[in-house]
Amino acid sequence: MADTGRRYRLYPTDEQAQRLVSWGHTCRWLYNTALEQRQFAWRQRKVTLGVSAQCTFLTQARKELDWVADLPAQSGQQVLRQLDQAYRNWWNPEHPAGPPTRKRKSPRLSVPFPGQAIEVRRLNRRWGVVNLPKVGEVKFRWSRPLGGTVRNAVVSFDGTAWHVGFGVHAGAKTPQAHARPDTVVGVDRGVKVALTMSDGRMWNRTFASPGQERKLARLKSKAGRQETARRKHSATTSNRARKVRAEIARSEAKIRNRRRDFVTWAANRLCAQYAVVKLERLGVKAMTATAKGTIAEPGTNVRQKAGLNRAILDKGWGMFEQALTNRTRATGTRIARVPAAFTSQRCSRCGNTDRNNRESQAMFRCGPCGHQANADVNAAINVRDAAEATSPHTGRAARDRSQPVSCQPPTQRRRHVALEAGISLL
Repeated sequence: MADTGRRYRLYPTDEQAQRLVSWGHTCRWLYNTALEQRQFAWRQRKVTLGVSAQCTFLTQARKELDWVADLPAQSGQQVLRQLDQAYRNWWNPEHPAGPPTRKRKSPRLSVPFPGQAIEVRRLNRRWGVVNLPKVGEVKFRWSRPLGGTVRNAVVSFDGTAWHVGFGVHAGAKTPQAHARPDTVVGVDRGVKVALTMSDGRMWNRTFASPGQERKLARLKSKAGRQETARRKHSATTSNRARKVRAEIARSEAKIRNRRRDFVTWAANRLCAQYAVVKLERLGVKAMTATAKGTIAEPGTNVRQKAGLNRAILDKGWGMFEQALTNRTRATGTRIARVPAAFTSQRCSRCGNTDRNNRESQAMFRCGPCGHQANADVNAAINVRDAAEATSPHTGRAARDRSQPVSCQPPTQRRRHVALEAGISLL
């Protein structure tokens, strides 16, 4: 079993890249079709399909569709196992995952491989090769040692470059206790300053310059006009439109990589320095939901809410919490989630919660005791001193778990696609 991960920059040839792109789209199609098949089986027959049954249907589809047969059988089976694990996480009362959803078409692609289907070999100090089924040896930059036995691999494309990630069994174990057992810190996540600690430190980073933001906005506007014209004339996507979309994907990938680098950097330092890290219990997914409403009941302050959503997502609140959770396995740090109510309004000295205490985004001044401090630092101190929340989940709506699968029935078109693929339920 893999207990750690390694990610490297991959350098496939043009021919290899084209085949990997084709496989990536096939994996997305297979995941969506298998999900619809499970939904259809439960809604129509109250039957829960497992991996074994769906692998049998996959074998039948490989006989009838050449482009499905081109995907390595091990990769298709890995996709079905991923879907099965997504369902298991959803059914697990202790896991915060929601129901599995369809994978949208995007420039981001991934192709999974089991460990026995690949072979990794080091060429020299800087380079290594991974031998993939039907593709052959692909070079990657050997930026760090593997440190163990490879159990699985994922070849991915993020819109800018190819990467290969290895799940490695390194025998790593979580320490029983942190090196500094009595250290506690509260962390406040903000929209102006990304992370503020209770000791007064502030960590923030800009992931896109003003020029890059203007360029990205211009490209998205152009892509929107091209898509409107395409639909108006019922035409296919032009090469120019594809180039614009590719440029958008590259720009967004660069911003995403900078954000990932920042949250990983912050998580590593917090876990190395503190035994307990306290965070507000926030439902980021619910907080960033759209407010536009419906035609019958339109929302209010839609543009203001959209701006807040972009600010929250830009700072990577959820990504930071995930990076922090991953890093705790190596340091023994414990994450404590506390209720978020009044942490921004409460005075850290006297406990007064008057809403007028926070004069602005940056200034906190308590009326009764006169305490003045940076608003984010004051909130971080409140997070540090607050008691832990009783619920282990964050932002997860309550649902009835008596039914293993509760999904909307697929449309007739989706049923037709599933049956055409040879994935029959008869």
